[in-house]
Amino acid sequence: MYKYTKIFKVLSSEKRLKLLMLLLKEKQGFYVCEIADALEETHYNVSKYLQELKSINLVIEERSGRLVKYSINENLDPFLENLFHTILSIPEDYIKKNIFLLKLRVSLREKNKCVVGVNDPKWKKLIKDFKSEERVKTTNKGG
Repeated sequence: MYKYTKIFKVLSSEKRLKLLMLLLKEKQGFYVCEIADALEETHYNVSKYLQELKSINLVIEERSGRLVKYSINENLDPFLENLFHTILSIPEDYIKKNIFLLKLRVSLREKNKCVVGVNDPKWKKLIKDFKSEERVKTTNKGG
């Protein structure tokens, strides 16, 4: 029973649940910097969340030098398969913005490697443009 209690405890955090949903919906591996930027969280916090998800075998890591890519653990028992199915039934609206930001962030990869840091001018410009578009949409809805 301890295994299941631990799983539910880890997933009781909205941020860890969002992170897991993002990985489940996008079905590929992502670097910590990409996930952090998509969730608008610090790299430290995202690394911590990923380690907690890894500790209960929900995610796996793939190392390539200093870079670590995280993805969903595909080798699951029936309980976890059902749990993942349940998580995927959560409306995508809750992470729509995060999915968009993740795809935007991944578009900056070079040779399938994360080479753009959080303070990189390319990323800052993309985020500035995105937030500007968001403001315009919000203004147009309200007016």
